[in-house]
Amino acid sequence: MYIAPDIYLHLLLYADDDVILAKRVVSLRLVSLEVPDKVNRGQGTRLTCGYDLEGDVLYSIKWYRDDVEFFRYVPTDKPPGQFFPLTGIKVDLSRSSNGSVYIRDVSHLTAGIYKCEVSADAPSFQTVSAEESMAVEESSGYGQANRSSVNLLLLTMLLILQWRYL
Repeated sequence: MYIAPDIYLHLLLYADDDVILAKRVVSLRLVSLEVPDKVNRGQGTRLTCGYDLEGDVLYSIKWYRDDVEFFRYVPTDKPPGQFFPLTGIKVDLSRSSNGSVYIRDVSHLTAGIYKCEVSADAPSFQTVSAEESMAVEESSGYGQANRSSVNLLLLTMLLILQWRYL
């Protein structure tokens, strides 16, 4: 998980007729990026991007896998969330919003490096980003559940056959 350093205030010093003035500069910053290290195949997962506009206005939040954009949130668009098809990524738009995206039915193709990019609107047009890697594991419980279901079905069939021939 990415956590931003504790840098909160930027000062601009400038001279105007021998008087030094200090002015606080608004600075967009990324506070956190939550991408799970590993996700089991077939499960869903949420990616979350925390940011602080520090007085700026949000323009967009974009999500990338391996530098290819797959989801964009622009609060002024209708609808604000937009998915761009990408192999291995199935975004649940109803569960994705400002700062987070929900990926359902994870497969081995879903693995990669995920980046969140936050951009401010005019007048600053600042952009900040961070990235984290996500791996996909074969779910051991998935295969076990299937084997258990098959075993139960076979046992049921055997009991039915025995009952019919008694």
